[in-house]
Amino acid sequence: MKPSFYKILFDRETPFRCTYIDKLSFDHPWHFHPEIELTLILESEGVRYIGDNTSNFCKGDLILIGSNLPHIWINEKEKNKTSRSRRITLQFPPALMNTMFKYAEELEPVAQLCQLADRGIYFSQKTSKEIEPLLLAINKKKGLPKWICVFELLQQLTQVKEFKLLASPGYQTKLTDKDMDRMNLIFQYIRNNIENKITLDEMANIACLTKPSFCRLFKQKTGKSFIIFLNEFRINHAKRMMLEGKQATIGRIAQKSGFNSVQHFNVKFKRYNDGLTPTEYIKKLKGTKLLA
Repeated sequence: MKPSFYKILFDRETPFRCTYIDKLSFDHPWHFHPEIELTLILESEGVRYIGDNTSNFCKGDLILIGSNLPHIWINEKEKNKTSRSRRITLQFPPALMNTMFKYAEELEPVAQLCQLADRGIYFSQKTSKEIEPLLLAINKKKGLPKWICVFELLQQLTQVKEFKLLASPGYQTKLTDKDMDRMNLIFQYIRNNIENKITLDEMANIACLTKPSFCRLFKQKTGKSFIIFLNEFRINHAKRMMLEGKQATIGRIAQKSGFNSVQHFNVKFKRYNDGLTPTEYIKKLKGTKLLA
């Protein structure tokens, strides 16, 4: 999977690149690029990694990603999958922020927004619905009308008061192509073996490293230990099964998420969900759906 540093090409007409992606599954590796990126998920679900943040994603998710912030969207491995994975992205070079945005007082809110994006910004579904028509319009327009739509979109985002920053404060990582290749092999292996036991010895062998070197590398590049990362992945997988409302017992969900016992699953689930048990979490989901 080379290279993981992505070179984004812009045409001479505009510094804004808007891309509509429609595939069976998202297949970009864990990657980064200097360009600032706004991504809207039109159809898909899975787990995303933004810097050192791990969380589920679904239809309607809107994320603003800062310059050189590593990111990836991973779809769940499913047999006989019939749904699509669709998203639309708007990308623009950071040079815009350093020139136009930085020195024009009226555009200072946009510069501040881009600065916050260094940690990745998750916007609400309400904001996503408001922004979607603009992104779709930008994808179709050219020339000055495209510029107008982009600035209308940015203006709306600067007015949003409720959002969530994803990566930890001060998150930084130095990544080489070799590091990225190793990390993508690791992500792929976890995705393909989510139901199975996964050991540090296995992962170290995949990365062609000793176990201590693998643990050190993983912590340096993701900001968390491999065990914590793996548990987060498994728990997010379980929560996605619950959210989909599949008729499965807690035991079945635990098994499909790679936990060898319901007791172990309950302990880990509570740790990563503010003390809620799986049963309490499902009841909360049902209550939310009834109120929606």
